Amino acid sequence: MFHAPVGLSSATRFKHTQFTLARPSTPLLSRARIARAALELIDEQGFDALTTRRLARRLGVRDPSLYNHISSRDDLLDEVHALIIDEELPPMPLHGDWREALAEFARSYRRAFARHPHVIATIARRPISTPVSLRVYEDLFRFLEHHRFDAPAVLAITAAIDFLCLGAAIEPFAAGYVRAPSEYEDDYPHLARALKDGELESADERGFELALAALLDRFALIRRSDPARTTQ
Repeated sequence: MFHAPVGLSSATRFKHTQFTLARPSTPLLSRARIARAALELIDEQGFDALTTRRLARRLGVRDPSLYNHISSRDDLLDEVHALIIDEELPPMPLHGDWREALAEFARSYRRAFARHPHVIATIARRPISTPVSLRVYEDLFRFLEHHRFDAPAVLAITAAIDFLCLGAAIEPFAAGYVRAPSEYEDDYPHLARALKDGELESADERGFELALAALLDRFALIRRSDPARTTQ
């Protein structure tokens, strides 16, 4: 039971009790709040900046408080991964145009990780083990199976989408050319001409869409023919 100081009026004691009950000694923590702070820290300062001390300071708590919610660095990275996926990836519809649905999934997948470039390489090497990640793959596998792709095709298609989307997010093509086109002309004239006339600022987007369209065309060729099924 909480007690107000002796000697105060009843109204003052009531206000004092309300104030005391309304303010916890430390900010409330949750796995989601810790993961959000970790992701913001990585986005702002790079992956190496993610330490228990910096994260606790950002959340306004003592270091040991984090371990009441997050058991390890791996556990935290799993939660960060889940946060990125949960906010960005759309559900896979079973009806309608399978090409358009798969294309939108790929675009969302790329956008999700392109917004967090410092964390991609680490997450991409981790096992697929969190419930959120497994649900995404379960949803995608169900979608592909429904649209008449057999098991080997399902795995190959999923791997191809991973390669395309994560690769595009990790290493934007246009960012590799930091000099003006004229500076390449003497030694690399064809490169200089491409950079000058090739609309470099949109090359990443056009390249991604070109690769995605090529993949979708190839996927269509390995799709099982089943006249009894009417879904397209």
